[in-house]
Amino acid sequence: MNRLNLLVSGVAVLLLVAAGAYSSLGYAGNDQIASHYMTKGEWSDTVCGGCHFDVYENVNHSYHVQVDMDRWSPLTNFDLETSGEEEWVKEFGKYHPGGGPLAEYGVGVDCMMCHEQYGLYDFEARAEKIEKGEYDDANSAAMAKSSLAARTNPIQFFVYNANLLTPYPLLIVFHDNVNGAPQESSCAQKCHITDVEQRAVMWGDEESYAESDVHAAKGVECAECHHTEGFIITSDHQIGRGNTSDSPDLPESHYDDTMRSCDDAECHAGISHGPFADSHMEFLACEACHIPELPGGDLPGGKPLESFSWQNGEREDVYREADFQPVLAWHNGTFGDVLPSVDTRNDTGVMLVPFNNITGTWWDAGTNPEVLANPNTSISIGDPIPVQYVKAADSDGDGKVTVDEMQAYDANGDGKPDYPDAVLRTSELYYQVAHSIVSKDVGISSPLTCKDCHGSKAVIDWTSIGYVEDPGGDSAAAKSIAVTYPRPKPVEVETEPAL
Repeated sequence: MNRLNLLVSGVAVLLLVAAGAYSSLGYAGNDQIASHYMTKGEWSDTVCGGCHFDVYENVNHSYHVQVDMDRWSPLTNFDLETSGEEEWVKEFGKYHPGGGPLAEYGVGVDCMMCHEQYGLYDFEARAEKIEKGEYDDANSAAMAKSSLAARTNPIQFFVYNANLLTPYPLLIVFHDNVNGAPQESSCAQKCHITDVEQRAVMWGDEESYAESDVHAAKGVECAECHHTEGFIITSDHQIGRGNTSDSPDLPESHYDDTMRSCDDAECHAGISHGPFADSHMEFLACEACHIPELPGGDLPGGKPLESFSWQNGEREDVYREADFQPVLAWHNGTFGDVLPSVDTRNDTGVMLVPFNNITGTWWDAGTNPEVLANPNTSISIGDPIPVQYVKAADSDGDGKVTVDEMQAYDANGDGKPDYPDAVLRTSELYYQVAHSIVSKDVGISSPLTCKDCHGSKAVIDWTSIGYVEDPGGDSAAAKSIAVTYPRPKPVEVETEPAL
């Protein structure tokens, strides 16, 4: 037998031995090897920790995991005190990677929720288990498809991992092919699909997103901008973030402004739009011109909101049915426990950035003097009235809750109203947009130019951002933007699979 035949025979035997070993071991044989096969959906300190040292603790202490369950949002209007932590887990836990507040309910950090690469992770199966309160089975249910694929065709599963061959192939067959950084399908199309309402993004569908966002069209993945420091084995899993209007500065672990900016060395450093346009860059964010329009109507994953109301105890929505222009407003980051809000032209460090402006309505107890005096303009969260009590306040049962009914509501029947100072707040909420970045060739509209902002045909509302009139006028509108790039744009590099 020549060397080639001997090699082929040896590989065949090796595959068959590996297949047989896997089918006989499963999850009930060699615990060490079986645990290393991560489709079980569980972390093992004794096995996984040998290579991925400290990773579980890093993940468990990341801001993605250590979410503030008590943080109130006008969009969800969820009151933790009256509804309880478990109800929060059932309603929002499906978008959570596990661990942290979910750990006490038996849902540990699920590595594969972000790192599974074959499209076999069943997000819906995990969500259904969590919604039903079957927490112990949630992570394993998500990996049932991958486990079945490996069981029914172990040789093919071994081939999937051929690029991971080492002197220990029998060990590698039990480890999923993970690729370090999560893919867009992991971040946007699963968890952050809920952002469609606030930000009118198209990332629920790969093709639609590529048509609306130049970075998506070029194959830029989420983690290339929202990056973490270090390599996959030592990464702290604190994913880079900005400081957006609806994501406030969090004490001690906020990680604000840790993502890459447009003009970072890895991206668009050195780009110029000419001296006139470049003079704007001290106060005008790139997104202000490069997100000129947002899509409306049915988008992959939902519809963008124009307004919502909790007046009658259930959220009633009005959607943006047509494409629309985002609102430009001043912003330098959100600090403290406030509503999604913006700053003014005279505030320190402000930039003009684009927002989806959503009008929200809800009931407040009126215990905060500032809210009581200015319910529609105060940015204080105040003291929102839980929706259970709003529904119960509908004394005549007509489905409409009035101010008189809310102020007269007496839950315990002691003859004293619970919310005598109740006010119905209607507030303009600002949800910052940073995706749907367009170029002259990609997007539902072209980037704004001088004449779009200045002159008689300008689309900018100068009064709303603190100017008496157009500061440039027709003379500025006559300017032109010529983009020069002194060095080649960065080359996109596909990351190699890693343990």
